[in-house]
Amino acid sequence: MVSSEQRLVAIVGHAGDKFYEPSEDKARWLIREILAPNLFEEVVLVSGGCHQGGVDIFAEEEAKSLGLDTLIFKPKNLMWSTGFKPRNIQIAKACTEAHCIVVADYPPGYTTDDKGLRFPTCYHCGMGQKPHIKSGGCWTVKRAGSDGKPTFWHII
Repeated sequence: MVSSEQRLVAIVGHAGDKFYEPSEDKARWLIREILAPNLFEEVVLVSGGCHQGGVDIFAEEEAKSLGLDTLIFKPKNLMWSTGFKPRNIQIAKACTEAHCIVVADYPPGYTTDDKGLRFPTCYHCGMGQKPHIKSGGCWTVKRAGSDGKPTFWHII
């Protein structure tokens, strides 16, 4: 009998407005590669159920297509201090490894986010990472790393 080890894989990243068809296809392929189960481990997706779509939702859909369990932490509200931050901490604490999937640049025709902002780089992880546009997923993955968990950035 082969013993099974559980891998709790956090996958977070950009919201849906940062993707267009080619970058979404690449993100989904990468998610399937990260989550691909094998005979020696049970893989569980950990994510945040982003209300704006994107990586969180791509990951949920791909996990479902692979027959994997999910552990989804949705924010209680859409505010940083009482919604997103506690949700992101839950993701970081629950996972055994954390992956952030982000795009290097805005999609064609993108102007600003829903707050009228556009950032040239990510201020959450601007410490030697390959440049990419801002993502709250970086905050979550950095938090997991500060808890000693393996962290990975995937820039599309």
